[in-house]
Amino acid sequence: MAHYLIMRLSAIGDVAMAVPVLYALARAYPAHRFTLLTQPFLTALLIDPPSNLEAMAIDIRREERHLSGLVRYADRLRREHFDAVIDLHAVLRTRLLGWSLRLSGVPVRTLSKPRRQRRRFVARPPSKDLTPLPSMLELQRQTLGLLGLELPQQLPPITIDPRRIESLAEEHPELAPLLDKPLIGIAPFASTEAKTYDLSLMEQVVAQLSLRDDCRLLLFGGRGREEKLLSLWQERYPHVHSVAGRLELSQELTLISRLRCMLSMDSANMHFASMVGVRVLSLWCSTHPSAGFLGLGQSLEDCLQPNLSCRPCSIFGRVKACLCGDFPCRRTVSSHEIIRRIEGVLSSPHLS
Repeated sequence: MAHYLIMRLSAIGDVAMAVPVLYALARAYPAHRFTLLTQPFLTALLIDPPSNLEAMAIDIRREERHLSGLVRYADRLRREHFDAVIDLHAVLRTRLLGWSLRLSGVPVRTLSKPRRQRRRFVARPPSKDLTPLPSMLELQRQTLGLLGLELPQQLPPITIDPRRIESLAEEHPELAPLLDKPLIGIAPFASTEAKTYDLSLMEQVVAQLSLRDDCRLLLFGGRGREEKLLSLWQERYPHVHSVAGRLELSQELTLISRLRCMLSMDSANMHFASMVGVRVLSLWCSTHPSAGFLGLGQSLEDCLQPNLSCRPCSIFGRVKACLCGDFPCRRTVSSHEIIRRIEGVLSSPHLS
């Protein structure tokens, strides 16, 4: 039996993308052990994992933020006696940890990022090359193959134990009446403004869909500013319920698993829904689904994106200055088109 350490510390969506891969890997190799190294709050993404898959926390915001903390943590990792390390992050922190383990004789394999292709992908016209980049799944599959580990061709979504649904309804009785109705999730925020659809247009989407009596809208977001705005939308419109800031991560995944579809940005919520096999209508502003970060199992046909020659201008949405000056990519897709697409989902057959 071999014990593998898999490192992916951030971002939230990227760790979520790795979870179905790790579940499939653990099930394909039941005689081996697999440990995911990630941040403490992200360990909750391993919801009902296979018995040979576990999480290990590294607090890069506190103790392990600086070099001295990483050195101490590397000593801890050496004492775990891992047989091999798989670095799915390939950043300075994970490289330092991998280097330390390599000195102890542990083989380390690191994900190779297509940096040159990415630069061409986001270049300004006419240098832009929109040839689709390898998906994150392809890159992870290649990295695992360096250690002779093979993934199944089809990766199933994570199955949520029905008892979690019952527990959620008991802990949040206000949600219980909604769980038997068609639910549409709306996650209007992303990690950067350049990846976020215009909020006034998104409110139009919420307002129009709230008039339907055949479904309920669930709003997802973080604490603070996002929570306050979504609470206002809940107060203004019928059939709208905000869960922003109210649920633990495992509870949020449980609730998302009950959705007919999720409307999201290029954000963690797209990957949460993908983890549990929920269809996602995703809005892409400064980024692009062919850059390799489309949710696992999602379709390009469900990606709503503006037809602008300047797009994409970023792989991750970190844009210092917009070429057009005012980010037209955030408002070019009409609210009517989004509503039409969601109504199409509601009118289509649904297999539960």
